[in-house]
Amino acid sequence: MLSKNLLIETGNILSLNELKKIAGLNTRDELIETLKIILKDTKPTEISSTAVSRNINGKTDVETENVDRKELKITVKVFISTAKAEVLKQALDEVLKVLHTDAVESLVVAYKKAEGGDDILNSLQSLWSVIEEYKEAGKILSVGLSDVDTEVFIQFFKSANIKPNIIQINLATCCVVPPVLQEFTKENDIQLLTHSDPCQILPKESVTDIFGADTNLHWVARYQIHLRCRGVLSSKGYLVYIEKPTSTPS
Repeated sequence: MLSKNLLIETGNILSLNELKKIAGLNTRDELIETLKIILKDTKPTEISSTAVSRNINGKTDVETENVDRKELKITVKVFISTAKAEVLKQALDEVLKVLHTDAVESLVVAYKKAEGGDDILNSLQSLWSVIEEYKEAGKILSVGLSDVDTEVFIQFFKSANIKPNIIQINLATCCVVPPVLQEFTKENDIQLLTHSDPCQILPKESVTDIFGADTNLHWVARYQIHLRCRGVLSSKGYLVYIEKPTSTPS
């Protein structure tokens, strides 16, 4: 079966009036509803690079166009389920390209290994090689991990050449911050943050429902852009990279 890779850019979802009418969405539901909105006139079997570009046209960020880059703070979270370094590298390159910037202030990697995947510590170390490369190049100023067990995070931190300075934990699955993690982050000057993102940002059934059968999700990146002077969120969006089967030429 032939396939093609597609990058879906949502643009600034703060400008989506349809989304504003839906209250109380969590991250997963927000992404699902956004994708349905921008692709509402396109059937899964018709999704193509042209269709995606047409649907996001006009939804780019306008609030930050004439703002000095120094006045902006860009934070990014990448959701990925493979330990392949080249996939994370691709995600970071696409984020920088779409946001027209040479660097982001903060990056958090949320890695959820696939069923039967490799050892979590080895996988994180493989992905971190990309992080270290981008950090040394000045493309990432602050970096961290999300939803990593305390013991694994401590082992990882000690083994990394460039140390993560952010750790995110989900209070929905961990009601109380582990005391050991609290102490470790305090001793090593690590930001301990909580979040409410689901561990699986876009389930397989949602991918199939939106994009059609046999579509594979490679990664999702969420970005937020704040105006430093006012602390206001001026732009928020998602990038979704999929592999979609195409019809075999007759």
